[in-house]
Amino acid sequence: MSVRLFPLAGIAFIGLLVASLFVGGGTPDSGATVSEVASFYDDDLTRQYLSAFLLAAAAPFAVLFGVSLADALSNGIRSGWGDVVRAGSILAAGAVLLGATLHIAVVDGGDQGISDAGLQTLNTLDGNTWIGMTSAVGVLFLGAAGGMLSARSHRVLSWSALVLGIALFLPVLGLVAIIPSAVWIVAASVVFARGSETDEAAVDGRAVPTEA
Repeated sequence: MSVRLFPLAGIAFIGLLVASLFVGGGTPDSGATVSEVASFYDDDLTRQYLSAFLLAAAAPFAVLFGVSLADALSNGIRSGWGDVVRAGSILAAGAVLLGATLHIAVVDGGDQGISDAGLQTLNTLDGNTWIGMTSAVGVLFLGAAGGMLSARSHRVLSWSALVLGIALFLPVLGLVAIIPSAVWIVAASVVFARGSETDEAAVDGRAVPTEA
């Protein structure tokens, strides 16, 4: 992938998350009985394994998007906001990989017939990994908001990132903010990818001095 296309990694990140959810379907909630959990995974092993691998595949795209966003925000600005964005993207990738690992664990546990208590514990952990993801993306959003507000650029993206970044850390609002956050990442991917293309075109069109 060309470096100038790195911002579009945000679209791939969201796309793989949505695909993972679509393939996995409605998994048992934390209050499900052991028999319900075991029955669900016994009947749906292939789809759940695929869901976990699609989730894991999203991790590198989170990092690529964060790095490209941080580079764009750090251009000409002496601040640490780009580092906050990078840290947020790494945390998001880690949260995604943790979620994929726990999902594989509960699927494999159901297949291998582990103890009832073990299966319930894994299912409960698997069903609550969202809080790590929302918090990690919240860090990324706050970094993006800080960088754009410092540069006084992308007013809509900056203020919406600030609102979403705060909401992602709050009870109830964190869940409500998930879909708007996904929309923000897609929108930012398009905006900053276009910015990269514009910058590259400007460099290509710059007059090259010739020797007299």
